[in-house]
Amino acid sequence: MKIKIASRSSKLALKQVEEFIKTFSIEDFDLIEITTQGDKMSAKGNILFDKANFVSDIEKYLLNETADLAIHSAKDMPAQSTDGLEHIYFIKDLPRKISDLLIFKKDQEAVFNKDMKLGTSSLRRKMQAKFHLGSNNICALNGNIDTRLKKLNDGLYDCIILAEAGLSRLNNLLKDQNYIELSYITCSGQGALAVQWKKGGKAEKFIQSSKVAAQSNDLNTEIQMERKLLRKLGANCNSAISLHALNGTLNGEIYGKEKFIAFSGSDIDQIFEDIKSNEGLRLLHEHN
Repeated sequence: MKIKIASRSSKLALKQVEEFIKTFSIEDFDLIEITTQGDKMSAKGNILFDKANFVSDIEKYLLNETADLAIHSAKDMPAQSTDGLEHIYFIKDLPRKISDLLIFKKDQEAVFNKDMKLGTSSLRRKMQAKFHLGSNNICALNGNIDTRLKKLNDGLYDCIILAEAGLSRLNNLLKDQNYIELSYITCSGQGALAVQWKKGGKAEKFIQSSKVAAQSNDLNTEIQMERKLLRKLGANCNSAISLHALNGTLNGEIYGKEKFIAFSGSDIDQIFEDIKSNEGLRLLHEHN
């Protein structure tokens, strides 16, 4: 059965498709490359847009059956699923890489000080740099991974924050560059990929019956736990929140403008009540 696979056209997105093909042992396929609204906004230098714009244009190809499957970065998936579509999370090699890296320009020692010009576009990363690194010179940074690294090495920034998982998939991009692996929690789904399809579509049986789907049960349970809390909070991948579930326990932090709180637990309803009692909802919505 030939499968039509939809994906963003960036270098990283195509690497993710390659990972899907190898993981699910796909041999006969056509690739549909899509420049999404999110890609267009990012190319124009716009950093203030919903990451769902990286997903929604591709979903249209599934809904109208132009494509059978779509591959996404799991962290870009909205907390609320789109009607008529299904998805599972997967990863080629466990454990998934959930860390962010603080990367320094070429030939610069991996030593951070708070006055360095630090580049990132993510609200979560900005708040983490403020609270956990003590940074007082955080500047907007947009573009794909290659563009961001070029801006760093051209001297526009002293350091930037990128996800370890994406850099790992692209291989050797950090050659001759020093970096620090940041120890704090990142965002829901980081390091994993999502394969999405139309309910009842021709690819549904293939995905659901695959060995990969069965082997990904724990991963899906973890990310679904993360997404359940995001939905309950009215948060999404653009919010100033970090969270990671492992072995039935969910840990995370919510960042306001001047303070943050941490949370941990195994019961989503109780975590939600703990967050409310610690002003977490107010902190979360301070950025709106």
